[in-house]
Amino acid sequence: MADALIGKVVNGYEILSRVGQGGMATVFLARQRSMNRNVALKFLPYAFMNDEAYLQRFEREVRIVAQLEHRNIVPVYDFGEFEDQPYIAMRYMPAGSVEELLAAGRIPLSRVLSIVEQVASALDYAHQNGILHRDLKPSNILLDDGGGVFITDFGIARILGEGGSNITTQGVVGTPSYMSPEQARGEPLDGRSDVYSLGVMLFELITGSRPFDSDTPYSIAVMHVTMPPPSPRDVEPGVTSAVEAVILRALHKQPDKRYATAGELAQALRRAADPAAAAADNPAAPKRSTQPAPSGAPNDLASADADTSQIPKLRFTRRLLPVRRGRKLWVGAAAGGAIGCLLLSVLLITAVSLLGIVSDDSGDLDPATQSALAADDPTATATATTLSPTAIATQASADTSLKATLAALGAAADATFTAEAELRRERPTATSSGIQPVGVRERPTLQSALQPASGELLYFARRESDEGSQPFFEIVTLDLSTWEERRFDAGASSTYPQPSPDGRWIVFQSDRDGDFEIYLANRHGGQLRQLTQNSVWDRLPAWSPDGQWIVYSTDSRGDQTFDLYRMRPTGEEQQPLFSDGWRNSHARYSPGGNAVVFTAGQQVRDASTWELRLLDLGSRDSTLLTANDIRDASPVFSPDRGRILYVTTIGGARALASMNLQGADRDVLYAGPGSVWAASYSLDGRYLVVTATLNGEDQLFLMDAAGGNAQQITTTGGAYASWIPPIAG
Repeated sequence: MADALIGKVVNGYEILSRVGQGGMATVFLARQRSMNRNVALKFLPYAFMNDEAYLQRFEREVRIVAQLEHRNIVPVYDFGEFEDQPYIAMRYMPAGSVEELLAAGRIPLSRVLSIVEQVASALDYAHQNGILHRDLKPSNILLDDGGGVFITDFGIARILGEGGSNITTQGVVGTPSYMSPEQARGEPLDGRSDVYSLGVMLFELITGSRPFDSDTPYSIAVMHVTMPPPSPRDVEPGVTSAVEAVILRALHKQPDKRYATAGELAQALRRAADPAAAAADNPAAPKRSTQPAPSGAPNDLASADADTSQIPKLRFTRRLLPVRRGRKLWVGAAAGGAIGCLLLSVLLITAVSLLGIVSDDSGDLDPATQSALAADDPTATATATTLSPTAIATQASADTSLKATLAALGAAADATFTAEAELRRERPTATSSGIQPVGVRERPTLQSALQPASGELLYFARRESDEGSQPFFEIVTLDLSTWEERRFDAGASSTYPQPSPDGRWIVFQSDRDGDFEIYLANRHGGQLRQLTQNSVWDRLPAWSPDGQWIVYSTDSRGDQTFDLYRMRPTGEEQQPLFSDGWRNSHARYSPGGNAVVFTAGQQVRDASTWELRLLDLGSRDSTLLTANDIRDASPVFSPDRGRILYVTTIGGARALASMNLQGADRDVLYAGPGSVWAASYSLDGRYLVVTATLNGEDQLFLMDAAGGNAQQITTTGGAYASWIPPIAG
């Protein structure tokens, strides 16, 4: 039985629990010991061990995903066998799937837009690389705990231009509820087939129901081929005509009348979701102010669905195939796609011949929807796109209103710093790095703006063992003048180092006895001393500015709700600093030593609840600086004491931002390339060193304090860097 694997160690993966069971695989939560991280292990069930078709599909997923490196595609880390049973190791997604999200109830339009945009980005990338997914559905869209959206299960994907696959049945594969008409008929496919599937998913996200439902998979597939989709507005009255037009175009029976790419669909949806488009459906609704908000005025971005007078509420009227909340469905229901697909191609061709030619969706649409479709269709005829003077004036007014609204948003104080507001900003791009790999004693060429940067960086990096055993983490220093790398000999795998204010000592965390403890050593790795000794995790240490205290997080109750403690550099006087039952971590002293800023998570594993909190060490009063539904974490003070630098979430990816000590005047500094998760100021405050995950590896980027002139400075890995103060005298 599958549960017999729980508790076993499979090639370095400790299997903790089962999190999903699907038609072709069982998925377990496991701990990868070498990396100290959770992963998902996807096993082919024993029942299919002698089924060559399923073995091919399982191995096919590994080959295909290995070709795809995109932030919205679930990465595969490893592939192997255990007792002749194949498995795939992939990134673990703690927030479950979009299917579970649908089962939980109404989804805000802004969240729908974020999901569609991220899925579309991944689909377009896959299509550009010649790969079709062919089984896009909510259970194959996974979520991380920071708003990220990821496509998984490429097991039945098709590589464009290759020969027919012997794992399909009569050319028909996929899940009938989401397959395109041409896919159901077993015809040749291109990216527009996946666009149709995305349209079905969009219909479900918006209305709470699928466009077609019947007793058998065969019946559903026939409906996709022969019947026009229902009006989304009939299913959910809160849907605007503009959003309906986008959905119906995505669901057009003829591929050449759909959106050409998933990205075009996402762009059209963003335009349709704009408040100006919503207001056009409700002329009596109060208009959004187009004037900049006065100083100190409340901001209208207090939630993901700001200005609810303009954006209609969506009320789910019915639910198909409810999913048990909290369960992580990691594997698509491949069995559902197989049932009814046997000989489906032949049956559908017969059905189409009996029912006549496929109907044109536009014939059943109201005039407003037809106009919206035509206006958004670059291939439409001149007659179809002709608009009346009134319509042209209305469009011009909407454009003007949109520009004014964006200007007002830019002038207003962004009280909650939502991802949607920041997506309007132009994201800075990093220049290509011309340096040699770190460790090569050859001075690289930095951009002129970065050349004055100097000093020594301290960080940790993943390294492969010389003996070919499991990789480990070591602490490293890098001299920005000579570009020489020096290994800090801590005697074991060690992470998250922080230099003392006088530059003489390094404090760090290390797991040497089954749980993390805090250690201290001099800047060369000597005089090693263990500062904490207990049976729980002690992590993420940092110094007070006078060097008299070390603040750290400890799991004092053993439930991962960390409390803040501090102690002397000798390990003495360990005392609680802050505890409220939340997950409190990554504390940093203010330059004056009178306050501490830290990450505060109401839920241990739900990173969307993580906020920033400021603690006054004199009064012990604390202030929540952020309050939103995205992850805010890893704060540090600027050297001039006036700003807090932190990591936030934009469009599902980590970005770097800053704010003042009151949690206002927020600004995005850096949003890519790479997904940011740590940053630190230089000692003079002129530069930043940023950790970003790029192509699955953590690398360091150097940039100015405003987030500009970004340049990658490592190629062999690096994380959690900070500048080491020079030793006086």
